Amino acid sequence: MRRRAQRGQSSIELLALLPVLIVVGLLAWQLVAVIGTGLRAQAEVRVRAVKAVAHLAEEQVVVSVLLPVPGVLPGLEGLRVPARVGIRTP
Repeated sequence: MRRRAQRGQSSIELLALLPVLIVVGLLAWQLVAVIGTGLRAQAEVRVRAVKAVAHLAEEQVVVSVLLPVPGVLPGLEGLRVPARVGIRTP
């Protein structure tokens, strides 16, 4: 007994799965944007804190930074990543 070839079946399945793959890709790209902005905020707040301690010569300095995250998905344009650091000198 011979099986009939199912021509075009994988094409139809791929077309049905394509919107899901696009959404998953956009979510992954948004996650990369959030993580990248978080790392950038952390580095910037540390640099600002070290400069503040050097210039102000105070015993304790607290620096805060709030960086915007690039929005990939609709409705997420207003995301911001906060970073805060405090430095105490002896």
